[in-house]
This record gives sequence, C-alpha cells and structure tokens, in this order.
Amino acid sequence: MTTNDPMRLLAKWYLDMMNLRKVIGFVALSLVALAASADSERMPQPLVFSSPHGDYYFRLEPSRDFDERKAKGYLYRVSRETDKLEYESNGWYSFNVLVASGGAHLARTGPWPRFDSPPEETPAIVFYEHGAPVKTYFVSDLVEDVSNLPHSVSHYSWGGSLRWSENWWDDEIQVTTVEDKVIRFNIRTAEVIE
Repeated sequence: MTTNDPMRLLAKWYLDMMNLRKVIGFVALSLVALAASADSERMPQPLVFSSPHGDYYFRLEPSRDFDERKAKGYLYRVSRETDKLEYESNGWYSFNVLVASGGAHLARTGPWPRFDSPPEETPAIVFYEHGAPVKTYFVSDLVEDVSNLPHSVSHYSWGGSLRWSENWWDDEIQVTTVEDKVIRFNIRTAEVIE
C-alpha cells in the first residue's frame, strides 16, 4: 500500500472529520455551559453589612428554602459587651445593602430582574427606616429608555451596584445605570440629589 492509496486517504480524512466533530462538539457544549453559568443567580448566603463608621451592622439571613420573602435581617449597634439588636426587617434579600451612620436607615438593591419582570414593577433600589420600607425606585424610574436594557437568556440589567458617593459623610449614596447616568440619593431622606 502506498501513501497515495485512495482507501488510506479516505480513512485518514474520515478520522480527521470525526476528531474535528468531537472538538466542535466540546467547544459548543463548553460555550453553552459557560453561558448558562454566567446567567445563574447567586445562591443567597448569610451576609453582614457595616455602617461607614462601623458602629452599626446589618446581618441578613436567607431562609432555608431560599425564598426571598422569608429572609430576615437584623440591625445591631456595636457595644463593648454585647451588641444590641435595634430592629428587624424581613421579607427581602439583597447582595447589596448600605447602612447609614446611626443605623436607622438602609438602602438596598432589588433582586436581579428576570426577563419577564416589567421595569415599572421591578424594584431597583429600596430605602428603609427602622426596618420598614419608606421609598422604592423601580427600574423604569432610573432608566430613561427601558427598551434598550441589556438582556441575557433569562435576566436583564439596569445598572451597577449601589455604593457610597464621595460625599458619604453627607449620607450620599449613588448608583450608575446602564445608560452611564450617575444617580445620587440621600440615604436618610430617600430623595434624589440634584
């Protein structure tokens, strides 16, 4: 048999195609798995958020079945002996919570919006006083053109995480939307700062 034997060339070509199919299949499956994991919600876990001076902290505990409506939060004042429970808040969970100095006021981001969550009904930022909600800003309140929100397979994004602004000592917090618009709020009054 010579190297130019048609049967041998055909067999080599067939093996090369089978290997190529395996490689393409592996790459395709890897991309699907990567996309699926990139679009998965994070599992809730117990979290602690501190005030800027560290004199108060908020402990957030998810329910055992991860139902957001059963999550509980506890605001503590730090003391020398035993930290003092100031109040409780329940019925929500967030990976992004800010605690004001003095502990009475909180701000948090809403849940990761699912693709079928209407922007006018989906909480983006919620403000609390002594554990009770006082003001909610929905996605449509913060984003001018909701038709251009970036969507994944099952969710959409309206902006970045909530954080303290450069003027944090004046109780200013801020968020940046997907439109690159920076919106500042006063955490105590829950009002937008112009």
